[in-house]
Amino acid sequence: MPVSEVHHVAITVSDVDRAADFYERALGYRRTLRTDVGGPGIEVSLGLPAGTTGKVQYLQGPSRVGQLELIEWNGATTRTATGGHLELGPFLLSFEVPLDEIHELHQRLVDLGADCLTTPNRVLLENYGHITAFAARDLDGNLLEFVSLPSREEILARRREGGGN
Repeated sequence: MPVSEVHHVAITVSDVDRAADFYERALGYRRTLRTDVGGPGIEVSLGLPAGTTGKVQYLQGPSRVGQLELIEWNGATTRTATGGHLELGPFLLSFEVPLDEIHELHQRLVDLGADCLTTPNRVLLENYGHITAFAARDLDGNLLEFVSLPSREEILARRREGGGN
């Protein structure tokens, strides 16, 4: 039996309120559950050191699937995002964006202080079709990808035609 789709992704941030504000304003996500975590139950279940506590803020997009859980752990933040994101663990978070909104989203991220690595670029993926995408780093350096995808019908038509360039 397969597991259902991803319910949420947890991201460690340096300031949960600042990060929540960024994702709320950048993506239009809305804040839902806000809680403090810690104690033996969470330490054991997540393999955390004794005494670990944190502040958690969930954000939800247009559906209940694919929520973001932002966590600000107590103490110093030790992990920093690297230029290449080549360490083990999450590489990036990818969000699908309608093509007619991708340039507006790029500008909104620039205005919010995100480090946008490129402007939206149109790229042809073999046997799939054209996508338009760009990457940015959030205020803690987490790598985010924003992508506009072809419709299922466009993908199937391309494959029937041979999928070439």
